[in-house]
Formats: sequence, structure tokens, C-alpha cells
Amino acid sequence: MKIKFIESTRYLQDGRLLKAKKLPYPALTFPLLAALTPPDIKISMTHEIFEDVDFEEKVDLVGLTSITNNVDRAYEIADEFRRRKTPVVMGGFHASVEPEEASEHADTIFIGEAEETWPRFLEDFRNGTPKKIYQAAARPSLAGLPLPRFSIINPKFYRGYERKGLARFFLKPAIPIQTARGCPFTCDFCDITHFHAGTYRPRPIPDVVNEIRALGGRWVCFVDDNIFAKYSRAKELFRALIPLKIRWVGQGTLAAAEDEELLRLARESGCRGILVGIETISRRSLVSVHKERLNKVELYKKYLKAYKKAGIDVDASMTFGFDDDGPEVFKDTYDFLQKNHVPYAGLQPIRPSPGTPLYQRLKNEGRLKDDKWWLNRDLTARVYELKFTGSKIPDGEFGKSLFRMVKRFYSMGSIIRRFLLPPQRAFPLKILITLSLRRKISPQAFISEY
Repeated sequence: MKIKFIESTRYLQDGRLLKAKKLPYPALTFPLLAALTPPDIKISMTHEIFEDVDFEEKVDLVGLTSITNNVDRAYEIADEFRRRKTPVVMGGFHASVEPEEASEHADTIFIGEAEETWPRFLEDFRNGTPKKIYQAAARPSLAGLPLPRFSIINPKFYRGYERKGLARFFLKPAIPIQTARGCPFTCDFCDITHFHAGTYRPRPIPDVVNEIRALGGRWVCFVDDNIFAKYSRAKELFRALIPLKIRWVGQGTLAAAEDEELLRLARESGCRGILVGIETISRRSLVSVHKERLNKVELYKKYLKAYKKAGIDVDASMTFGFDDDGPEVFKDTYDFLQKNHVPYAGLQPIRPSPGTPLYQRLKNEGRLKDDKWWLNRDLTARVYELKFTGSKIPDGEFGKSLFRMVKRFYSMGSIIRRFLLPPQRAFPLKILITLSLRRKISPQAFISEY
């Protein structure tokens, strides 16, 4: 039996598919599913952002996962395989939120996490009795998860994974590790909250430590939705990581800077950078999406200084298109990032993901440009534009202003002012990283997509 896993890319405005040469690290989904698959089943994997899908390949089953912004292309791939009489299964965030829609393009749909349902499906499939929908009766235990099978990925597509030539002495692979699932906060625009029903479920810390040791990672990317979700547990985790002598990055909250011990332990355990959802410098906008309890605008400067003092770089996620945003929001946000010497930033429009309170509110108000905007290729391709109406910023001007800000933030002048006036810690390396991001700025794609 042969299974082909496929991770789809998306279409650009000119009709081409988004492509990249390398990514920092692979996603966990398919390596974990592979680890849950009996060893007598042969598995191969295609990540379409790197290589074309081979529709002629003879396989017994195709498995697809996709985020909302890419799902139109995923459906296209699924339809073509089914036309060729190859069964298709789909899962992931989008399929879990829109199972009826996804069922039109796949033979079987997985809703939610698949630790229990995937093995059950494989048994049914071999017996010729697969069901249309699989959904676990309860959320699976995260204790004793199998070691992800990264052997199914092509190492040449990930930085540091192809251990050959001189690069093997200078580049270390970043290993993705998950220590917990979910987030206890309930931001209106976040699909994570909906997928995990507002729960936060940590793995046993010894399991995490053993996985890092088994995979041999010196650089680790913790893919938790919020590594600081529970301070006491985070401190326990960081203490357990210190003997491993790893370096790591992850996602967390700016407000974690309230706890000096937490940041100190994070740094001692190897933390070098945290992606934080600052989102906006407007308190009214934070209130509109129920994030004002987590983000305190008046404390931003203090928190950023605390991260800097701890030796942890902040990668700020900044979101635009809140109802309170006027044309000045781009300049004001740029000035804020520059003044506080924020080294990196992801700059994007707010996205109404299906299943979120934000999506439902905009739909009820009749403001969505398309109730199923993810199936509208023109809307998904225009990544700098909003998917809804009613903004204080004219529709055509919004995307242009956001793209101009991205280019300005990653301009040489901006980079020099952030890192050299005055000189920041480890500024040569930070400048090199920022310049690599600068080269990937495109009017058709986000830097983060590469």
C-alpha cells in the first residue's frame, strides 16, 4: 500500500503558483501522521511550494492538508486525483471548520486532531470500509506521542537539513517540536481558539525532552501556539531544557515580560527569539477583538525593553484593517517599531478565518466581499488586501499602503537605524537575517510565506 501526502501552495495574482527554494523547517503534520502509520505502508510526500505534484504517480491514497488561504488549490489537487480514481482524504484546520465543503472534494474528511482517527481510518480503508467523516469522541492524550518521521521529507528543501559540503559545518537544522496544543485566550480573529475550543493541553515535559534528545536538534523551533500560556508550566519546561544546551525560538505573548524570572529562564534554556502578536498600537482595536486583556498598549515599551534586557529578540506580528484603523495607522505603526528597535516584524491584514467570531460578525453585517472568500482566487491572491468592506482606508489604497510599509520597514535606511543607532546586541547577524528577508519582499506574497 502506498500513500502520498501533499501540502499545497497557493496561486499568485498572475496565475502562477507560489514557489520557494527553501524553508527554515518542515511542518509537523505529515511526519507525525507517518509515525502513526503501520511500517508496512509506504509513504512519500510532496510540498508543492518546492516541487510540482505528479498526478501520474501510482498511489493507493492521497492525503491533503491546507490552511484556509491555500485550500482552493488543495481542492483542485484533490479533484484531479479523484478524477483519476485515486481516493483522497483531507484534514487540518480548514477541513475541520468546513467539513461539508471539503467533503465535496475528498472521499474522507478528518475533523480535529487525528492521533486516534488516522489509525482507525487506515484499518477501515484496508478492509474496504472507510467512512466519510472521522472525528474523535474526545481530544487525544498528548502523552507518549510517537517520534515524528522526518525521513519522509526531502532534506534539500529545508535549511541545514541536507548535511553535505561546507554547509554542514555552518548550518544547523531547526527541528520543529510541539510541547502543548491550544491557547487559553480567546481573540476574535484566531482560528486556533476555535480548533482547540479554547483549551490548552501540555505534553509531559519528559516526553518533550526525550524527543529533542532523540532527534538530536541543536536548534529547535517550538511550534506551540503560546509557549508562555501557563507561566508555571513554562518555567518547569525551561528548567528541563537548560541541560540540553539547545538554542530555540517560539511563539508567545508580549505580556510574558511581566515575569522577569520567566524571561530569564527562557534565555537560560536557549531562547533567542519569540514571535509575539502585538497586533496593533490601538487599544480600541484590541477591545474590538477581545485582546485588550492580554495586550496593554501603555506597557508595550516596558515589555519590549524587558525582552531586550533578557537577550530575546522580538518578532512582532502586526495586523492592519481593524475598524478603528485610519490611513495614519501605517506610519504610526512604523514609527512605533522603529522607535522601539523591534528587529523583525510580520505585517499583514486582519483575516476573517471561517469559524472565528470575527468572521461571523462580518458575515452578519454583510461586509464580507465573498462569504467563501477562500474559494475566490482573486481575493486569496491579493494578500495585502482586506477580504471585507467598511474600512476607513479606501480599498485600493489599503493594499498599496501596507506593501509600502513592508518595503519601508525592510529598507536599508530602516535596518541601519534599528540595529546601529545605537548598536544592538549581535547586530551583524541580525542585519544578515533582515537582509535575507528583504530579498524576499514581493507584491504577490508575504515574507513569512518563504
